[in-house]
Amino acid sequence: MSGRYGIVPVDAPGGAGYPVWVIQDHETGHLVKALPPRPEPLRFYSYDQAERWVGANDQTPPPPETA
Repeated sequence: MSGRYGIVPVDAPGGAGYPVWVIQDHETGHLVKALPPRPEPLRFYSYDQAERWVGANDQTPPPPETA
């Protein structure tokens, strides 16, 4: 496992027959939530979209500059 986030498949809402992907935070084990005030997990209907979210949000911050 590399990086903080992983992509996990889940059942689509209402039992629809299409795949839904959510993001799991490996540090806490929790699913990444949609923006407040919505309590449900952030969902992607395409694995590629989920990969782009992880790529944009799973980057290690650069080390602080020293003077």
